[in-house]
Amino acid sequence: MNSQDFLTLNLVGAGAFVFWYLLSRGGSRRPTQLNMAAKDSAPSLITSEEPPQTLEPSRRHPDVEHKKVKSLNVMFNYNGHSWDAYEVLGVPAGASIKLVTEAYQTALRRCDRESIEFIETAYKTILNK
Repeated sequence: MNSQDFLTLNLVGAGAFVFWYLLSRGGSRRPTQLNMAAKDSAPSLITSEEPPQTLEPSRRHPDVEHKKVKSLNVMFNYNGHSWDAYEVLGVPAGASIKLVTEAYQTALRRCDRESIEFIETAYKTILNK
C-alpha cells in the first residue's frame, strides 16, 4: 500500500463519517419558540421580605410610633464599588460626629497617599447625611 492509496482510504473514511453524522442528526428541526405569555413554572429566587420584628404591644411606649427599623449605615460609591462609610473609618454605624472625626484624623495619619481621597470621601459622606 503506497501513500496515495493510504490518503485515498483516509479521505473516503472521513467522508463516510461526515455523511453518517449529517444523516444521524435527523435533518432540520424546528427551533425552540419562546412563549412570553406563558406562566413561569420555576420557583422564585427572591423571597419576600419579612416584616421587621417589633415589640409586643404590652412593651411598647404609647408616645412612640413603632414602624420600621432605620438603617444607620451610610453607603457611598467609589471607583464603581459600594462602601459603608462607617466601616471604612472603623467606627460603629451611627457613631457621633466627634468619634467619626477622630477616626478620620487617625486614618489620615496612618494611610498612604493613594488612600487619602477614599477616606475623605467616606468622611464627607457621613457629614452630608
